[in-house]
Amino acid sequence: MIGEPPEVARPTAREGRIASALARGGAWLPACVAACAALPGLAMPFLSDDWAQVEAAESGPPLRTPFGDFRPLFMATLWLDRRLAGLSPALFHLTNLVLLAATAALVVHVARRYTGDAALATGAGVLFALHPYHVESAAWIAARADPLCAALALAAALAYDRWRVEARGLPYGAILLLEGALLAKESALAVPPALILVGLLDRSRRPRAAEWARGLLPLVLLVLGHFFLLRARALSGSGRTLLGGPAWVRLLNGPGYCAAALLPADIERLVARPALWGALALLAALILLVAARLRSGSLPRESLAASGVFLVLLVPCLVGFQERYLFLPGAASAVAVAALVGAARGRAACLLGGLLAAGWGFAGALQWSDWRQAALASRCLVEDLARASERAGVGEIVIANAPHHVAGCSVAGDLRAALLLSGARPVPVRAGCYISYPRASSDDLDGPPALALRRPPPVAEVWLRVPEGPFSHFVGPRPSALGGGDEARTIETPWGAVLLEGGGAVRVRIRPGPDVGRAAYAWVSGRLQPLF
Repeated sequence: MIGEPPEVARPTAREGRIASALARGGAWLPACVAACAALPGLAMPFLSDDWAQVEAAESGPPLRTPFGDFRPLFMATLWLDRRLAGLSPALFHLTNLVLLAATAALVVHVARRYTGDAALATGAGVLFALHPYHVESAAWIAARADPLCAALALAAALAYDRWRVEARGLPYGAILLLEGALLAKESALAVPPALILVGLLDRSRRPRAAEWARGLLPLVLLVLGHFFLLRARALSGSGRTLLGGPAWVRLLNGPGYCAAALLPADIERLVARPALWGALALLAALILLVAARLRSGSLPRESLAASGVFLVLLVPCLVGFQERYLFLPGAASAVAVAALVGAARGRAACLLGGLLAAGWGFAGALQWSDWRQAALASRCLVEDLARASERAGVGEIVIANAPHHVAGCSVAGDLRAALLLSGARPVPVRAGCYISYPRASSDDLDGPPALALRRPPPVAEVWLRVPEGPFSHFVGPRPSALGGGDEARTIETPWGAVLLEGGGAVRVRIRPGPDVGRAAYAWVSGRLQPLF
C-alpha cells in the first residue's frame, strides 16, 4: 500500500466504530450520495451546447463533436440516449447521474486498492461525491465527457494495478479502458504519468524492467498513437486546440484549481477575488495539516502521494479554468483530503469531516440554484424563439442582447438546432451582442423598456448598460476580435451595428432586412420582446 504511516496510539472504541461504519459503507455509500446530489439534474432541459451535440448524434454516432473534438465514445452515448428516449432530456441527464455515481464508486475501489484502508477509501468517495463542481456534469449534458472519461480512467488504473501483481503478457484490460477514456475526452492522457508517479512513490509498486517494458511503455505508446495517428487521421489534422496564448497564463489556472479542490467557490467569484479565496483555501489546508500532524504525529503519506497524483492529473486541465475540468483530478484530491481528515482522529476528524461535508453541500445547493436560473432562461428563450419562427415571412431572427451565461451557467448555443429539435422552424438565430446575466430576469437595459427600446424607422435600437462583476459581463463582440484596435468603438455587422460607449454603455442597432425576412427582438425581464 502507499506509504504505511508510523506507529501511533491505538484508536479508541468510538474511532474504531466510525472506521468500521465507513468500511461497511464501501462503494455503495458514495455512489448513493453522488446520485442524490445529481437528482435535480433530471428536471433540467437541454442547454447551450446540448442542442448542437444531440442534433449531431441524430443519424449515427459521429467521430467528432460539432466543435471539432475527437470524442467518438462520448458522442456514441448521446446517440444511444437519443435512440432510447428520443428528445426527452430526462434520460440524457439520468445517464450523467449514473456516470457520476459509478465514478464515485470507482474512487472507493481505486483508493482501497492503493491504500488498503477501507474507511479512508469510503471517506474519499463521499467527499468526491459531494464536491460542488460536479453539479455542472449533472446539470449540463454536454459536460458528460468528464465523468465518462474519469470512470474509464479509474477503471484502467484499477485494471493495471491488478495486472502488475503478476505482470504476465500485456495489460490488455488497462489498455482497452484507457483507450476508451481517451475516446471520451483527451484529458485521459495524464493517466500513464500518474501510474508512473504512484510506482515511484510506493516501494511495493516500484516498477521493474519487465513492468516498464510490458506495462507502462505500452500505455505511453497508446497515448502517443491515439493523438498522433488515430486522432490526427480522424480529424484530418490536429483538430481544435485550446493552447493559444502565452503558457504563463495557463499556468495561473493551477493555483485556482488547487484552491477549488479544497474550497470550491464558484468560478466567477474565485476569479473575481483570487487572493481572498486563495488565502482562505491555504488557511483551510493548514488547519487540516496541523490537525493531522498533532493528532497522528506525522502527515499521512497517502495524502502526500495523492497530492502528487492530483498535480499530474491537473496538467491537461490547465488549458482553461472550468469547473468540469476538475472532475478527474478531483478523485485524487478527495483521497488527499480524506487522508488528512482521518489522520486528525477522533472528534477532530468528525468535526473537520462534518464541516467539509456541510460546506460542500451548501456550495452544491448554491450551484443548483444557479443552474436552475440558467434552465429558466433557456426554456423561455427557446419557447419565444419557437413562436417567433412561426411568424409569416420570418427568415432570420436577431436578438439584441442575447443571454450568454446566466448566474455563471452556460445558455448560449446553436439556437437553430434548438428550434429544430423543439419541432419549430429552424431559422438562423443571431445575437446582436452576448451578455452574461446574474439572473434569468436580468436584461441590463439602460432604463425602463419604454426608453431603452427604440423601434424603427429607420432602425431598431436597444440601449444597454452592462455592469462588470461576478456573473455580469459584456461578452462580445469586441473590437479586437473583428480586426479593430482598442480605440475602435463601433462594430459593423451585416444586420446593423454595436456601439461601445464606455462605462458599460452599449447601443445595439438592428436594420430591417426585408430581403431575408429579418425579425428583431430584445431580451426583457427574461422574455423576448419584439422590436420589428
